[in-house]
Amino acid sequence: MIKQSLLVMLMAGNLAFCDTAEERAEAHFRSGMELLEAGDADRALVEFRNVFKLDGQHREARRTYARVVRERGDLREAFGQYLRLVEQYPDDLEGRRALAEMALQAGDWQAARSHAEAVAQAGDPVVGAVLANIAYRDAVVAQDAAAQAAAVARAQTILASAEADADFLLAQRVVIDDLLRREDWPGALAAIDAAQERAPQERAFYPLRLGVLARMGEDRMIQAQLEEMAERFPDDPTIPATLVRWHVARGETEAAEAVLRARSEARPDDTGAAIDLLRFLTEVRGREVARAEVERLLAGDPPAAARLQALRAGIDFDLGQRDAAIAEMEGIIRGLEPTDERRNIQLALARMLEMTGNRVGARALVEEILAQDPAHVEALKLRAGWLIEGDRADEALVALRGALAQSPNDAGVMTLMARAHERAGNRDLMAEMLARAVEASNRAPEESLRYAAHLLGAAQYRPAEDVLIGALRLAPSDVRLLATLGQVYVGMQDWPRLEQVADTLRRIGTPEAERSADDLTARRLAAQNREEDLMAFLEGLSRGGEGSAAAAAAIIRTRLAGGDQEGALAYARQMVAENPGNPALRFVLASTLAVGQDFDEAGTILRELAQASPRSEQIWLALYNLERSRGSAEAARAVLGEGLAAVPGSGRLSWAMAGEHERAGEIDAAIAIYETLYERDSANMIVANNLASLLSGHREDAETLERAFAIARRLRGVPVPAFQDTYGWLAFRRGDLDAALAHLEPAAAGLPGDPRVQYHLGVTYAALGRDAEALAQFRKVAEMTDPARPPEYLAAVEAEIARLSAAPAGAEGGAQGQN
Repeated sequence: MIKQSLLVMLMAGNLAFCDTAEERAEAHFRSGMELLEAGDADRALVEFRNVFKLDGQHREARRTYARVVRERGDLREAFGQYLRLVEQYPDDLEGRRALAEMALQAGDWQAARSHAEAVAQAGDPVVGAVLANIAYRDAVVAQDAAAQAAAVARAQTILASAEADADFLLAQRVVIDDLLRREDWPGALAAIDAAQERAPQERAFYPLRLGVLARMGEDRMIQAQLEEMAERFPDDPTIPATLVRWHVARGETEAAEAVLRARSEARPDDTGAAIDLLRFLTEVRGREVARAEVERLLAGDPPAAARLQALRAGIDFDLGQRDAAIAEMEGIIRGLEPTDERRNIQLALARMLEMTGNRVGARALVEEILAQDPAHVEALKLRAGWLIEGDRADEALVALRGALAQSPNDAGVMTLMARAHERAGNRDLMAEMLARAVEASNRAPEESLRYAAHLLGAAQYRPAEDVLIGALRLAPSDVRLLATLGQVYVGMQDWPRLEQVADTLRRIGTPEAERSADDLTARRLAAQNREEDLMAFLEGLSRGGEGSAAAAAAIIRTRLAGGDQEGALAYARQMVAENPGNPALRFVLASTLAVGQDFDEAGTILRELAQASPRSEQIWLALYNLERSRGSAEAARAVLGEGLAAVPGSGRLSWAMAGEHERAGEIDAAIAIYETLYERDSANMIVANNLASLLSGHREDAETLERAFAIARRLRGVPVPAFQDTYGWLAFRRGDLDAALAHLEPAAAGLPGDPRVQYHLGVTYAALGRDAEALAQFRKVAEMTDPARPPEYLAAVEAEIARLSAAPAGAEGGAQGQN
């Protein structure tokens, strides 16, 4: 009874002291702060959550909670808590500063700008450093050298008085970026070293330093840097992977294997380390050796037996035993409780299911994983990939920003973000993420090739060269990197360095390297207009091995381009006579005959080839084009039917059939084919353009129009006339006349013979009240139109001509044009 009475008294006392919810919340807050000072962060966070239940507006509790979870590395939770804080208290400096800094680190420039500008007047150095980064990026995008210099000067002013690490490091980023852009490698190295001295655990500066060392050719320092990184960041799998590439490129496979074995043995519970070792063994020694390694590890009764069994199932899956591997994975999962280990194995199973076409099962597993762990990075990546394929790029970016908050150096997340930005039509942000992926991966070949391809497509040759040379320092024998670097030098017309690349490829000596070297040499001779040397070079190749048909085709193209049709045909017949059993050379002969309009002999050869190789898309397409050249649309369509019967689901043949339907006015049938092709590969820009164009040009309902726009967003700003027309017309139909005009004017200039494109521009001029230009455009369309096959918009064109011709001379801004 004494204990019960004491308890009642204590409870009464507590209630007396904490009558209101606000007072009880304050008591929880004080308790949380005491626990925090005592070093018990877990229980402190529980107390702060109790505060929120009683008083969701408690400013100090929200701020402290956000700060603690950020310090513990839970950036996603921290961002959400700080966001709640500034929603309640918009002028909260700490909240805005933290949000701006985290958004900048995540590459979310819009959010960084919004939060930094909200408290710009406070004079906070961290906010100032964020704004300097934004100003520098804006200047780079605008190619404004004066603004770049001003942003750098602003950052240097912050550095001069920086006391805290945060403002120093953010400002130093601007200085480093500027030095890298100016290719001041010693200066950049000194600036990076200064940043690392201040914050040696800041991971982001290490890949930058590697890149600078690569540009300076400091091979010994590169290896030392990689070894230091592996020791300092033992949980980062990209570092040992880079060190392995370094050893493999120098023929040191045993040293590479030793790196991976040491890491795997030091981390017996780390599945990733074991996967890296097994992947290496698979590539270097074969899958059977890798499987034997798994069996060896399992024989020791390791603590991570389930994960090793899953790895064994993965190897069996790759060996072709797919059903058995999936069944084993399902059995492993059934025997596990819901833990990180189980979720990781579920994710591996989801990837298997997707590869076997069971996307429904794969998605179900991913949703189950995310229901248990919403921040599971690999599951978020899979989900984001599906969202991107479904043209839900904005949702994908939300998921990926969450993943990047958990894994800020994940090159895979950055690559997916680049894909999402591309789908959304934000090509600058796409390029930025591709560049960040190169740095995060320590200049891995895949990421470097992806970014270099983007730069090469934009004719940005010097930046592409820098990316490729940096990657080649770590993988100097990678044929793909060398071949792409050769393409860069073709674009730059830097023939001495192109020859160096070709010589390097020939020293490597593999068939792939030899083909790449030959291609680069042929392109150099053609670009230099050295026709005799080119022909001699190609003649030599045509007498060689598997590349003889390609070389013969190149010789024939060269002769045809020079008007020597007779010589081209004679050469093709000679090559077939010397190699009668070579079907590729017979195909070249048939193509040459078709160019000379000898359709009967060409058709006979192609029919024989189709009978021998009925699943060859190339042969069926050649037959189709031959019938089109004859002027027989019915026969051409029949050939496509034969081809599709022989190669069901062929993308190229289906594409050609969609074109046939379009020409015949069978738009619904064409759309159905493009829908199938798009479902199969939604990343194909041309399929996306054609589908969006047909939907926007022949459907009127709002839902279809919005879907067409979702498909076409990626076309925004792409300098291809057909893409500009599709995006511009969609912009017009959605009421965005400025965007319509910006795209349709260059489209009409690039496709001057396409009346539909000219019509789209005319309608836009009319809608903008630019009547004189509209009238000229509509008259142009009327002159181009075939009266035997009038398009559906001809009546609208004639009505507009009549309306605009009747308007008073010089009048502008009359009634708006019609669609």
